Amino acid sequence: MNQAAPPQFKTVSGRWVVIGMLAFGILAAGTLWVYSKLELAPFLPLRKALQDEFPQSKPRVEGGRPRNQPPLLRVVMHVDFTPSESDPRVMTMFERIVALAKQHVNLAEFENFELHVVHYIPEKNPERILIERKISDL
Repeated sequence: MNQAAPPQFKTVSGRWVVIGMLAFGILAAGTLWVYSKLELAPFLPLRKALQDEFPQSKPRVEGGRPRNQPPLLRVVMHVDFTPSESDPRVMTMFERIVALAKQHVNLAEFENFELHVVHYIPEKNPERILIERKISDL
């Protein structure tokens, strides 16, 4: 019997696979760098000021326009106590964060301000509160 050889599939050289992986890695790193420069850099002075003022808080600052909503400035702070709006520590923190935001960010670009205060508890759900204000009320 005359058996036909199995079809030969076109293969890619290992050299091209490695070059492709390196190119993808460079593209991914470049994309993250561009994102950080365009989206996060305007808030870096505020984030640094918050880090200096509240060293253990791991501040995160974001700004922009959520879909179909007015422009928003959002600050997320970690604390080591259970937050509540009636706690004077939270209100003192809120007032200081607003003062720093007025110094380091052009608040005229935003309509709303959000402060998320989060307390992470090991192996449990985090305790959090959200304080929302209009920029005009600050």
